[in-house]
Formats: sequence, structure tokens, C-alpha cells
Amino acid sequence: MAILIVLFSLGLVQASTIKICDCRACGCQYLSIQEGVDHASPGDIVLVRGGIYHENVNVTKSITLRGQIKGGSLPLVDAGGSGSGIVVSADGVTIEDIRVINTGNSTGDAGIKVISDNNTITDNEVSKNGWAGIFIDSSRNNTVVTNVVRGNPYGIYFLDASDNHLSQNELFENAVSDAFDNGTNEWDDWTWVDYYGNFSCAED
Repeated sequence: MAILIVLFSLGLVQASTIKICDCRACGCQYLSIQEGVDHASPGDIVLVRGGIYHENVNVTKSITLRGQIKGGSLPLVDAGGSGSGIVVSADGVTIEDIRVINTGNSTGDAGIKVISDNNTITDNEVSKNGWAGIFIDSSRNNTVVTNVVRGNPYGIYFLDASDNHLSQNELFENAVSDAFDNGTNEWDDWTWVDYYGNFSCAED
């Protein structure tokens, strides 16, 4: 036990990479993203190979969930018309290079829903969802950058959230509003504002 504590303190314990793919013959450890998350330890990378994943994912640990291109496409999470595609419920999570579609249409359902703090949401494509593309709910100190959010009722929706930073996201063709923010968050121009309404261009 003492040796293990020393190894952690010296940074010698390496994060593991857990591989997910959608076929049993592809050499990955698990077939579903949720299985990979459930078997990961804090600090691990869950690497998701391109394919279609019919599931709702709850990220309950401080990990990196990263997509990997296969056949020219990033992995696609299809929520099946129910709930949110990916829920980030642990602090210190990174979600990157994932596509999410087809969530439920109840208030609070989102392609990527964040209910925790100090996360990074980057380089994802979130489209054709039932309520919001990205929903930041009562959370702080999250970074939301270089995502494509299109074709949802709401693009990026902040509810009672503050001290979050958004930059270089492409928000367009969201039917009700590209952006809704009733908190105080940092947008591209480094100002802390409440924001309601549609943008006139494809970047916030």
C-alpha cells in the first residue's frame, strides 16, 4: 500500500486507455461506451472508435471520453429519442470528437448535458436533438470550445450556470435559439454577460 501511495505521489501510475468499438472482431475491450466508462478509473482515456452507438451515456468519473475516426467518421451516439445522449455528472471530464443525435424532447434533454464542474467539451458535433444541443445546468468553470451545434431547438443552453467559458463554437440552424444564458458566463469577446437569442453568424 505504501509503495502504491508513493507511485501515485510521484506521478508514476500511468492512465490507461480503454478501447470501445461496435463489433466483436475489431479488437476492442468493450462494445458500448457505458461499459468502458463503468470499467475506467479516474484519469483514464475511453477511446471510442467510429461507429454508431445506440445508448445513453452517463460519465460518472473524471476521465477523457475521446472519439477516433474510423471509415472517415467520428463515433455517433444515438440516444434513441429518449433522455440525453451524454450526461457529464463527474467533475474534471473531457468530452471530445463525439457526434450526438436523437435525444428526447423533454426540457433538460440534450446531446451533451453537463451537471458538474471543471469539464472540457470540445470538437464535438451535436445535431438533430429533441431539446438542446449542449445544456450546462447549474455548473461552473466548464470550457466549451470548437463544437458544432446545429439543427436542435436550442443550441447551447445555460441554466443558472456561471464562470463558464465559450469560444469558437459554430451555432446555427437551431430552431428556437442558438444560445440561451441566464447566468454570467464568458463568451468569445471575454465579457461576462447574460445572453438570449440567435446569432447572426456561425460562431458565438
